[in-house]
Amino acid sequence: MNESMIPPDADIGETFFSQRRFGATFSVKELERRGLDWREAFDCVQDLGLNALRLGAYWSDIEPEHGVFDFEQLDELLHKCEAMNIQVLLTLGMKGPRWPEFHIPAWAQTDYDGEDITADSQLCDQCLDFIEAVVNHVKDSKCIIAFQVENEPLDKAGEKRQIVGIDFVAKECNLIRSLDPLLRPIVITAWCWSFKHDGDVKDALRHANVLGLDVYTKVRGDDTTGEQRSGLLPRHYKALANSKGREAWVTECQAEPWNPSHFERDDLELLLAKLGKAKFDTVFLWGFEKWLDSKLNKDDDEMWNAVKAAATDHFTKR
Repeated sequence: MNESMIPPDADIGETFFSQRRFGATFSVKELERRGLDWREAFDCVQDLGLNALRLGAYWSDIEPEHGVFDFEQLDELLHKCEAMNIQVLLTLGMKGPRWPEFHIPAWAQTDYDGEDITADSQLCDQCLDFIEAVVNHVKDSKCIIAFQVENEPLDKAGEKRQIVGIDFVAKECNLIRSLDPLLRPIVITAWCWSFKHDGDVKDALRHANVLGLDVYTKVRGDDTTGEQRSGLLPRHYKALANSKGREAWVTECQAEPWNPSHFERDDLELLLAKLGKAKFDTVFLWGFEKWLDSKLNKDDDEMWNAVKAAATDHFTKR
């Protein structure tokens, strides 16, 4: 297997990893699906007290035609983040936050139906070209603190329930490191679901500086295994990452319902208390678009206010 060129953590600096970050995924696609103006939504970020956002550099949006790139929206987002001193985790690749999971432009769509979509070598070459174009375009952006390679690459997702194979993920990591003069950390994300996913986590740790964990307590009506997903496993995987000289962040902390399960303020407070006890310094919440939609259109600001309180706690308590 291809081993990624992982720079020593000492080259990145201890102060980087000891910083506290409390943020959210900010998806223009999801905001537009809900009929919300993304610029107005961005203006609301400061009210929450967040200091970090996870953004998706969606392939389908940036390269709508082969070799024709449109960076206007991404540039505007990055400029806004820089102006507000918001740190950015930028996601690159075929997969990105929110449905349909795989954000592949129409001209690059593959007919391949197997489990590992990277068996299509032409698709892989086109994706690497896209990543090269994006990194070259944004590499001087001061607000980008790290690059996330794919989103949950080893999790079966999308309409065809496919993965992005780890060998291709390693190539993506190598390419980004070869292009980024700052050698910013590489984040690879994995589900914090059950011990049967240990192999995915160990594969991610072979190629990443930071293991990103997606932590959910109430999923599709299953509320009975939430303690393992939110308590035992995050501590276990953080310890595993640290033992290998890597860091662990929570890149998706559940903060919206996963139907038919409910997820309310008390659930968020309990989950964040567990993550705080496990000493996760960097946490990105999942659900910004829903909290804003509820606040603006449904006269329900309970979760919005819960997140504001949680942000204050994250920066003042430990």
